[in-house]
Amino acid sequence: MNILEELKLKFRTGDVLTRLVLVNCGMFVLILIADIFYTLFTSGTDMSIARVFQFPWNPAVLLRHPWSIATALFTSHGLWHLLFNMITLFWLGSIFLQFFTSNGLRGLYVLGGVAGMLCFMAVFLAFPSVNGKGWQQTIPLTSACILAFSTALAFRAPNHAEPIPLFGPVKIKYIVIVLALADAALLPKSNPASDFAHLGAAATGWLYNFMLRKGHDITVPVTWLFVKTSNLVRSVK
Repeated sequence: MNILEELKLKFRTGDVLTRLVLVNCGMFVLILIADIFYTLFTSGTDMSIARVFQFPWNPAVLLRHPWSIATALFTSHGLWHLLFNMITLFWLGSIFLQFFTSNGLRGLYVLGGVAGMLCFMAVFLAFPSVNGKGWQQTIPLTSACILAFSTALAFRAPNHAEPIPLFGPVKIKYIVIVLALADAALLPKSNPASDFAHLGAAATGWLYNFMLRKGHDITVPVTWLFVKTSNLVRSVK
């Protein structure tokens, strides 16, 4: 069994958290390979192809790159940001599953990304003058997706403690705050609109926990969509 077959098997048999990690890593490799060829055979600059997979605020660009609505959910700012995101995703995602369901994790991951897109676009549309400030026109949304379920976890179990080397047990609310600040430090400073996208994702996490306590699960539509898509794929096969 070669590596590709092993990864396919891991994806088919893995849980939601494993699949999210694999898709994120796979998207990074795809963008990296595409960027190498793009840079070698065109006059494009390094990593310029990555913006094709990120979410653009401009509706006209979005119409030309409709796939970015999906691919942006699994993109990061380079290798170090990817590594940070995957460690955070797996670690906090595992803790999240102790208090919520796998459907909640997947649904909130997607909804957090969608909220990030809407907030990112809203900044540019509400304040047209920012277009002349040289802000980056696209955004990767993996970290926003992670922040969504991390915020829900922090509000659900703020005093749950996890052991941290050299520090001992640390409450989850402080872990989420520190990781959110570290993620903000890894983001490029060329686009303050990214901060609004992350705030939107965090608000989605709070809303999920708030509504769940009232008996309403806002991730149900995402679960329904994934079930329908999975059934469609099986029927085609």
